[in-house]
Amino acid sequence: MPENPSPFNQPFPVNQAGAHATAPVPGTPAPPVRPHPSMLAHLQHLGLYVLALAGVWVATFLVLYLLRFDYRNNLGFSTVAALLASFFVRSFLPRLEKHEPAHPSTHAPVAADSTREVVETVVFVVVLVLLLRSFAAEAFVIPTGSMAETLYGYQKEVRCPSCQYVFPVNCSQEVDPTDRAQREYVSHCTCPNCLQPVQLVPPNRLSEAPTNLGTIPDPGWQSGDRVLVGKFAYDLPSRDPDRLDVVVFKYPGDGPSEPFPTVSGPYRRHVAINYIKRLIGLPGETIAIHRGKLWRLSPEQSPRYDDLEKAATEPGGLVTLWRKEHMHRNDPAVLELFQKPDSPFTIIRKKPENLLSMRRLVFDNEHQPRDITAPQQRRWQAENPTGWTTSDGKTFQTAGSESLEWLRYQHLLRGHLDRPQLITDFMGYNSAGRDAGLVGVNWASDLLIECQLQVERPGGQFLLELSRGNDRFQAVFDLTSGECTLLRLTNGKEPQELGKAPSPVKKAGTFALRFANVDDRLTVWGNDKLLFGDGVEYGPVFNLAPTVENDLNRPARLGAQRAYVRVNKLRLYRDTYYTTSADGGPGGADLDFNPLDPADWPKLGTNMPVSTYYVQPGHYLCLGDNSPASSDGRSWGLVPKRLLLGRALLVYYPFTRAGRIR
Repeated sequence: MPENPSPFNQPFPVNQAGAHATAPVPGTPAPPVRPHPSMLAHLQHLGLYVLALAGVWVATFLVLYLLRFDYRNNLGFSTVAALLASFFVRSFLPRLEKHEPAHPSTHAPVAADSTREVVETVVFVVVLVLLLRSFAAEAFVIPTGSMAETLYGYQKEVRCPSCQYVFPVNCSQEVDPTDRAQREYVSHCTCPNCLQPVQLVPPNRLSEAPTNLGTIPDPGWQSGDRVLVGKFAYDLPSRDPDRLDVVVFKYPGDGPSEPFPTVSGPYRRHVAINYIKRLIGLPGETIAIHRGKLWRLSPEQSPRYDDLEKAATEPGGLVTLWRKEHMHRNDPAVLELFQKPDSPFTIIRKKPENLLSMRRLVFDNEHQPRDITAPQQRRWQAENPTGWTTSDGKTFQTAGSESLEWLRYQHLLRGHLDRPQLITDFMGYNSAGRDAGLVGVNWASDLLIECQLQVERPGGQFLLELSRGNDRFQAVFDLTSGECTLLRLTNGKEPQELGKAPSPVKKAGTFALRFANVDDRLTVWGNDKLLFGDGVEYGPVFNLAPTVENDLNRPARLGAQRAYVRVNKLRLYRDTYYTTSADGGPGGADLDFNPLDPADWPKLGTNMPVSTYYVQPGHYLCLGDNSPASSDGRSWGLVPKRLLLGRALLVYYPFTRAGRIR
């Protein structure tokens, strides 16, 4: 029987590759052939692409400049942003028209092209990420609390049940203990604000726990800060690290052959762990730690040692110069030089941004403990009850008194609310345990005070005052002219004027003020602007021991005369205290003393220990901000420049702490 001549029974034409071709419909004009894009079109497309990336680079640079990043970090970060933007810019540019034949034979080549583009894009992204990771930037997780509270390691965020202040507590040994160490469950801590002991109870055992003020459910642990490290920062030979940079580096030891850090420290299961510390000592310098402060002796004035010659003849050569024994700790000649009245050692002064990063809370008056309600037990009190008045202990006001009225701080702590004591370097972050962090304390003499000032009408004066030893330092604001005057008042001497500068406090309004006496320098902020630049330095302090009149009874004060002002958001901080110990490593008390007994304080003026460390050429001394609990250069030695991985630039997670690392 003949085949059905219907066109539906006719076979489709087959192309040479064996695929079915689409037959043109009779009478339908063939689609036009699209021409190849011209060279000019290619150049225009490439120009738009380069211009878009340049715009991203410039915009990133300007944003970082406004955020006060330094120049070299601006360059690196802007380049990284432009590289990342290259993934997406092409999607927003007009596409070049591609040549298409009049009668495409199949859809298969289109699918093949799409697949190839996807594969090429994935390969490009992977290669670029690997290049960025190797040469530009890499993400790191902070594992321990050696840089707290600048950077957090594994920690629990605890809300104090008494004052509602939220603070971190180190729990590295609970989450990720060092080799051969047992896990230690963090069940107790202490609030750094009101000193309330806190017991942390697992939620499933809360019904068994005692029902008292200090018992709360365990909030659970959180991982350490995620930081982005710029590897480009120190790659160029001319780009040396700056003092006080936060740096990431590899431990310089040989792993299992090293006696100390194989069990606890920079090695974990014989694999080097990245360390993150603050860079303190530069090549050739001698660094001293004394009274919680850092001092330096320039390379030109530092002693000359023959370590280079000796190392060249020993096994391992110059690679051993990082070791602790080559730091010449407490060289008698250097100690004698440090103790001289005209000592060439100079104090290492922090920049204002470093100062803000390294300050540690003493008391936040906005977080009043609910179980301490008696007015006479509050830390901030008016010396004259009619001079400053308050209804809640948080906001204080004065109404134009002709006399100078003072509002003073006293360090009244639980268990001794009847008498003040000295401010110490206690840290809630280190208080994991029933008594941890409450012993081995040091007198913290460098303080910072901040408040919010509301001027109801111009006129009069407002003062911020900080004491240290026999000296009281004041920032005096003229509420009419706005001028700020810095004064130094020493017992038995005429007030010494240290400087004057204009300030924004010269009319009715609300102002954020901050005043610091840190590293023998006074720094003042008005609405987050520095009134005296980095600060005004002052001469030596002759009486280094604390006094009852100043450091006990009025370490910090606010004053007003003929002024109608209101003050709240009072916060008092102390500076980071660098500790010394007998073996040079992390430790607690530099010198045991009783912060409640003034008879025990004179020894703080004469017997305070000093630790000195020589920094070998081509090496750096790096220390942790959490000095009492940091395994750093004091314990194991120096960091060769070749092992610096880069500078820690910013925290990108958790989002609540995201921002630049200072």
